[in-house]
Amino acid sequence: MTRDRILEAAAHEIERNGLTQFRVKRVASEAGVSVALLYSYFDDREGLIAETIVHGYRQVLLSLAEIFTKPLKEVETAQDLRDAIKTMIAEAQLPDRTEARILRIEGISFAQHNPTATIGIASAKDEVSELILSHVQPLAEKNLLIQGMSGVAFARIWYALFFGQIALDGERALSIEPDDWLQSLNVLAEAMVTNSDRESIS
Repeated sequence: MTRDRILEAAAHEIERNGLTQFRVKRVASEAGVSVALLYSYFDDREGLIAETIVHGYRQVLLSLAEIFTKPLKEVETAQDLRDAIKTMIAEAQLPDRTEARILRIEGISFAQHNPTATIGIASAKDEVSELILSHVQPLAEKNLLIQGMSGVAFARIWYALFFGQIALDGERALSIEPDDWLQSLNVLAEAMVTNSDRESIS
């Protein structure tokens, strides 16, 4: 509990003052602990910053992973999957999801210069990848995906679409109206789900 409180206070300090003006004393004060106690949890200022970045990055990844995991929990039929993908598409367009994507990119940038953050972020990626895979792999096992589409491919396509979207902001030649983008996502979604249920009805 104390460690998490320190990490949350450190995250607020980064948000307010950035990395260059980051002050351990302010973090300790906000967390309600002494500087000495803070340093019993973290080796030094840089270690605290690195673990704060990793902590926030992990939370962002887990939050974004909900785009995949939450709608897929109850999927049993192809129609269930179509409905779940529509929910995924809608959730991915929310403004706070875009903000989360930005934070994720910033976390990667920081990690390139800090070994502790690099290791922590790699661990968070592994954790979230396994979580997503555990929810998409059953789709292939239940034959809900179009022939030739694996669970891993399904996850990678949507992951790339959701998280790559932010990188295209401001690229005029590749800009697209929100309604056109959503329609295209829905067309893609329909193409990825098996039609076996519809063929059996017809």
